[in-house]
Amino acid sequence: MTSPFKPSPGRRRGGDLESGRIENADSDSDTFSIPAKNASVERLQQWRKAALVLNASRRFRYTLDLKKEQEAQEMRKKIRTHAHALLAANRFIDMGRDQGGGKPIASATPAGDFGIGPEQLVLMSKDHNIASLLQYGGAQGLADLLKTNTEKGISGDDEDLLNRKNIYGSNTYPRKKGKGFLRFLWDACHDLTLIILMVAAVASLALGIKTEGIKEGWYDGGSIAFAVILVIVVTAVSDYKQSLQFQNLNDEKRNIHLEVIRGGRRVEVSIYDLVVGDVIPLNIGNQVPADGVLIAGHSLALDESSMTGESKIVNKDANKDPFLMSGCKVADGNEFSGSPTEKAILGWGVKLGMNFETARSQSSILHAFPFSSEKKRGGVAVKTADGEVRIHWKGASEIVLACCRSYIDEDGNVAPMTEEKEQYFKNGIEEMAGRTLRCVALAFRTYEPEKVPTGEELSNWVLPEDDLILLAIVGIKDPCRPGVRDSVQLCQNAGVKVRMVTGDNVQTARAIALECGILTSDADASEPNLIEGKSFRALTDAGRDKISERISVMGRSSPNDKLLLVQSLRRRGHVVAVTGDGTNDAPALHEADIGLAMGIAGTEVAKESSDIIILDDNFASVVKVVRWGRSVYANIQKFIQFQLTVNVAALIINVVAAISSGDVPLTAVQLLWVNLIMDTLGALALATEPPTDHLMGRPPVGRKEPLITNIMWRNLLIQAIYQVSVLLVLNFRGISILGLQHEVPAHATRVKNTIIFNAFVLCQAFNEFNARKPDEKNIFKGVIKNRLFMGIIVITLVLQVIIVEFLGKFASTTKLNWKQWLICVAIGVISWPLALVGKFIPVPKTPLSSKLSVLKFWGKKKSSGEGSL
Repeated sequence: MTSPFKPSPGRRRGGDLESGRIENADSDSDTFSIPAKNASVERLQQWRKAALVLNASRRFRYTLDLKKEQEAQEMRKKIRTHAHALLAANRFIDMGRDQGGGKPIASATPAGDFGIGPEQLVLMSKDHNIASLLQYGGAQGLADLLKTNTEKGISGDDEDLLNRKNIYGSNTYPRKKGKGFLRFLWDACHDLTLIILMVAAVASLALGIKTEGIKEGWYDGGSIAFAVILVIVVTAVSDYKQSLQFQNLNDEKRNIHLEVIRGGRRVEVSIYDLVVGDVIPLNIGNQVPADGVLIAGHSLALDESSMTGESKIVNKDANKDPFLMSGCKVADGNEFSGSPTEKAILGWGVKLGMNFETARSQSSILHAFPFSSEKKRGGVAVKTADGEVRIHWKGASEIVLACCRSYIDEDGNVAPMTEEKEQYFKNGIEEMAGRTLRCVALAFRTYEPEKVPTGEELSNWVLPEDDLILLAIVGIKDPCRPGVRDSVQLCQNAGVKVRMVTGDNVQTARAIALECGILTSDADASEPNLIEGKSFRALTDAGRDKISERISVMGRSSPNDKLLLVQSLRRRGHVVAVTGDGTNDAPALHEADIGLAMGIAGTEVAKESSDIIILDDNFASVVKVVRWGRSVYANIQKFIQFQLTVNVAALIINVVAAISSGDVPLTAVQLLWVNLIMDTLGALALATEPPTDHLMGRPPVGRKEPLITNIMWRNLLIQAIYQVSVLLVLNFRGISILGLQHEVPAHATRVKNTIIFNAFVLCQAFNEFNARKPDEKNIFKGVIKNRLFMGIIVITLVLQVIIVEFLGKFASTTKLNWKQWLICVAIGVISWPLALVGKFIPVPKTPLSSKLSVLKFWGKKKSSGEGSL
């Protein structure tokens, strides 16, 4: 492909196929009908309900707006409909011009040092004007106008690249400007709770000024307004920082690297560094990185649904339909591009003395059959300089070997393939596979030139694959990355079973699994621990469900086997994560609970079907995903435990006090401050706890396990009961306990309520330490390293001192002496030893919610007369 005409994101080439691995492309177009992996609306709503928040709109203010997403999808449908109408109209007009002898096509207009200008390129590409392309001389003529060699690409020097960018522009597009800080402030103001509070502040101001005058009457309303403004500012700052982080992450994701041919060599460049005239090799599953023209290809088919909305696979031909649209995916065809296996074999040949350029120039490709994961081999028909036609095959060694009827002996002569010789080769394959080598067989046969199809029949020619002559069996070493064995061990210690599903033969898979630690000994290398794909797929669903939990390694698997294994494990109730990089991995990635696609070698189809993209293609990053996933889940639980404790305590204290005495100890402004601690500051403090090794020692969380565990119920009930008991005692007997009976009653009540408010806030500050480690006794472990947590605690305490000592009129508080401060601190500090003692109280393993469900069901049966004595 040449000439990126318009900017658009692209993807890097996929992985390897010829050695029998399934992690790549398949010739079936059905794989492209798989939708992108998106959580359902119901699933998102269930997750949001699980947070148990009082103000869901604020909690999820920076997540997907389901209503807006639906509106956006409808708008995209309308745009596609209009685009179809315009495209049809333009084609109708073009047909009329062609039939009526329309205007002649203008010749190419030079631009700078090049023979064609950007306007003509855009018009030709936009209209898919094959007549214009033919007038320019086809792909070769266009390449000449752009000073591009179809074999070697552009020169690629700095002067040439700069010249092309100056004339044709760079491969970028205008981006929508991100929201500024003021926009986040405005969005924060739309929170329903804050709107109600702002209305209450205005009403309080009006009522207070009317009854008490402006000098004294503005305090309550002003305090509420100040608290609301503070919450809005803190919320906006938090969201703005998150938006910057997401923007940086998206920039990293868009900066895709791919291979181009420059100066006769393949070089890796950023998609933003593509220039008009670049020659780009494409593989199955790749996304076309820019509009262009097909130079050469075999059985090339594109999925253009992302551009046209039609799911039909479109065949491309260098003569009839050579235009490639940016963003489309390669569904079939891969020969213009060399895979890692081909590069390794060619490099080996060069070391043996082969002259690649000479050998390449002495033959021409007639037809190619791209590597198929189903057949695990690929072939090509070439015509030599003397007119002889040869068909070459390469692929999985034992499969290609079975098609061979003769071989090249050590003297270079063709010898018949006897049973003894075939067994000799099979023993060699097993020996190399046992050393973790991927075995690839190379074979060929001659073919009568007069039988080669011509014209359109050539593109549908099924290459003969019988009576082959074995050339060689090579073993390719694909070493495990450093640290993979340790990563596998960490996953297993964390209760995550690592399974390997590969297209390699069983012996190679067994050796690699032993090297990686997936299998621990030769004793494990037996069925069903080690199984062949055809044996697994031959079973019924019930049979697969019976053995799927025991499978560790599956060799010689077809593209569908990984999907069958995922489905079986999910039926057994397991939470399944799948890693993959190829087009054929897309069904399994989509079916899994968590799909992880490789960011470098992964195809666009695999990435769209996944939930997470691993940017460095390293399995060790999977361990990081597990650690961070568990950390996020644990931090949510910490925050919920902390939040529920605050809510339960504050609610009970005010309700009981209001019912019994008609007065509440915690005012609206004080509750706003508590809400700020609980919501924004508390979330920042607890949600930013980094992952710890302790998390990797926990068992995985089951699919149906409740978010609030029995340990959390124990912790929050202990703290809530303590806070409610102490503060209610202070509310009803505080004046006598604190020795305030001789004070003026109004002042004594104000001091008592200030102590209740102060002690309540300090209890929450100290309880944040308890919430850090719900199931560990040492709550101070690593606390100094979390500077944000310590900073928020310090800020909370400083602001609390300011509120109590200096903002009495705003917060309805009064100054406290040092003894009263010590009492408040002591009440808060007691939550630490109390939490420690509480952790010695055992809790049942069965979730409390399950027991409540059983009791509820039993009650229903009893009320309906179905109970038994």
